[in-house]
Amino acid sequence: MLQLSFEFAGESPTIAERGVTDRRQDDLDQAYARASDWSRALAKRLGRPIRLIVTDNRSTMLVARPKGGRLELRLHHMFLTADENILDAVGDYLSDNASQAAATIDQFVEEHRSRFVAPGPPQEALRSEGRYHDLRAIADDLASRHFGAGVDVRITWGKRVQPKRRQRSLQLGSYLPEERLIRIHPVLDQAWVPQFFVEAVVFHEMLHHDMPAVVHNGRRRYHTRAFRKRERSFEYHSAAQTWEKENLWRLLRGK
Repeated sequence: MLQLSFEFAGESPTIAERGVTDRRQDDLDQAYARASDWSRALAKRLGRPIRLIVTDNRSTMLVARPKGGRLELRLHHMFLTADENILDAVGDYLSDNASQAAATIDQFVEEHRSRFVAPGPPQEALRSEGRYHDLRAIADDLASRHFGAGVDVRITWGKRVQPKRRQRSLQLGSYLPEERLIRIHPVLDQAWVPQFFVEAVVFHEMLHHDMPAVVHNGRRRYHTRAFRKRERSFEYHSAAQTWEKENLWRLLRGK
């Protein structure tokens, strides 16, 4: 049985720019039909129910996971403009024949990103200079020390979120490849947090920018053996690990 959900987190930029209501409805009808065709074709090929969710997420273009006895596939709406070869590549990717398929999909996304994905704010609009640590200065210094040149990545302090009670872990950094943006948890912008530890977190996220995920058996692997080897090359890697183990409880308290 076909399972189909067609959802936008917001309006497609190509639709939102048009001011004529009936034209907008025609575009939505065509997009819905296209999404339905994709869902049916993928369900037939994979031999399992598919729930297709079409989004305008700026950071995640394609993700699939089993859910409720079916495969939930979230696709950016740019895929609804793609040719059949991209549909075939998505089918290959979902059926574990992923090596070449991932490269084809990544190339498609790269070629269409500027048209369909709204750009993130420029570096000058981001908050990289903290009270105690300057992330832009740290990233530039790491680029010259470990990457041989400037690194085309933006960086900012994230929003402060109060940790939940009994929380035992904390995501100190993240990297959004579609925006080339690193976010660092603001809990690190404190006088008692050493510079070398902030550097270690930024270095880890810069590696994600420099070393894209590797597809293996249909899954994207981010922390590969090669990734971990380069991560250990950071001169304060061991010291940063030790410091985190000893001070995670303070970070979880937020002060």
